[in-house]
Amino acid sequence: MFVLKNKYFWILLSIILFVFVVSYSLPKPISMDLKQVGNGLNSVVFIYDLNLSVSNQQATEMNKAREIVGDNYNFLVLKAGNPKTKDFKDQYRARAPELLFFSANGDLIDRKMGLLSANQLIEKLSYTNLKQKK
Repeated sequence: MFVLKNKYFWILLSIILFVFVVSYSLPKPISMDLKQVGNGLNSVVFIYDLNLSVSNQQATEMNKAREIVGDNYNFLVLKAGNPKTKDFKDQYRARAPELLFFSANGDLIDRKMGLLSANQLIEKLSYTNLKQKK
């Protein structure tokens, strides 16, 4: 009887540990708060469309880039078709799967169609820094 109780304890402990490890290893979600544009950090806004396979790939590349550069830049997502973000999308005439690059004060510096690799994103954000200083 003691062996069975001990066995269930270890199974339960293993499950809890597994859930903890998996949840800890998941990347931090990309913010959808467009108010961060112009908050003093350069920003990249990705127009995400669930119907495009490139959207998932681009989100993965954005997570990789964020892991490399940390919190030095804002990585943001705008969901296509969301009525709350329609004004922002219309203001910049953005369409999926486009990436919009903003300076620290919120000026649109450049735009590119996805898919950009993590290294290309970092290079583009660095270029945005240089362009802003001029």
